[in-house]
Amino acid sequence: MEHFYYSWSAQSAGEKLPVDRAERDEFVLTDGRRIYDFICTSFQANFGHNFDPIRNRMVQQLAAMPIASPKTSFDLKRDVSGRLVDLISLGNGKIFYTVSGAESVENALKIARQVTGRPIVAARQKSYHGATLGALSVTGDWRNKPHLTFDQGTLRIPEHDQDPDLTRTEQLFLQTGPDNIAAVILETISGTNGMSIPDAEWFGRIQNLCRKYGCLLILDEVLVGFGRCGTDFAFQAYSLEPDLVCMSKAMTGGYIPFGAVWTSPKIASYYDTQTMSCGLTNYAHPLGLAALDGVISSLADPGFRDEMEELEECFRHNLEQLSRCNNVTGVRHRGLMAAIDLDQPAPTWKMGIEHELHFFSKENLVIIAPPYISTPRRLESAISALAHLLDS
Repeated sequence: MEHFYYSWSAQSAGEKLPVDRAERDEFVLTDGRRIYDFICTSFQANFGHNFDPIRNRMVQQLAAMPIASPKTSFDLKRDVSGRLVDLISLGNGKIFYTVSGAESVENALKIARQVTGRPIVAARQKSYHGATLGALSVTGDWRNKPHLTFDQGTLRIPEHDQDPDLTRTEQLFLQTGPDNIAAVILETISGTNGMSIPDAEWFGRIQNLCRKYGCLLILDEVLVGFGRCGTDFAFQAYSLEPDLVCMSKAMTGGYIPFGAVWTSPKIASYYDTQTMSCGLTNYAHPLGLAALDGVISSLADPGFRDEMEELEECFRHNLEQLSRCNNVTGVRHRGLMAAIDLDQPAPTWKMGIEHELHFFSKENLVIIAPPYISTPRRLESAISALAHLLDS
């Protein structure tokens, strides 16, 4: 008997992976099989499992100062925060640190409601924003249903393809009363709910709607931030200027739980005189800051970016092979992330493991997101294995 739970599953039927160790871009199972991590574990292991720039930076920090009070100020905290603000490139805002993506969303919601004094947050119908109670309240998928979430504080708005000109969305704003709406929260590009990729025009209309009614724009970049979609953050491809940006997962490569919320200069100035009633015991944890330092340094390394671009080109080219599979009806991709639509039920997670691939699937959909440190040859091999599975 194992004295722990498996998440998001009935315990008698949970998906279990008997892992001995992890190396580079693979899991090594207890029976010796090597499983290609085609979804970066849960979208966080973007830099693989043995990435020295992150690991070595954490080891250095472990020796120097492994724990710090939330109210301390030290060089690493100041330097990394400044580098993260620069990476976001939206002006001299400030960073509020957390230890997970759900907590980043949770605190963004609290900040938006406090700053505006308004109770309601608008969120898309197929969204997922995290497993804490507040984050689940703005989540629109099945994970919201078993819990007594605070849905009275959430306005459900249509998906981008259901309301491209925002006619219905603005009607919902007017029915609710715009003065009651604190913010709109969006995944810039959604993940396991279908990898929905809105166009720039829709995003522009959303941003204009927020400005028209004085609402804040919160972008959830927990899954797609830190290079996954070709730019450092997915919103940068749309020329958006959000008020808050939620981060986690790849900001430490998954090497330690960590998260953050970037807040705009306007919000930062609000808290110059108002009490920020948010805080966590492990706020700005030094090991998280050290891992983030390694991530930012890697993304700034021209040689590493060249290797990422080479891998992206290999990815784009080989996705054409997948698009020609018998059961594939379409392939959507951005950067190093792709969704494959099928005309029949997708191969299960267990079937993927049997073919030495670890990917995400549900209904008629498969999603893949390879580690940045894969070689083109290893990526080609994994895509060929997936194509064989889809054809079979």
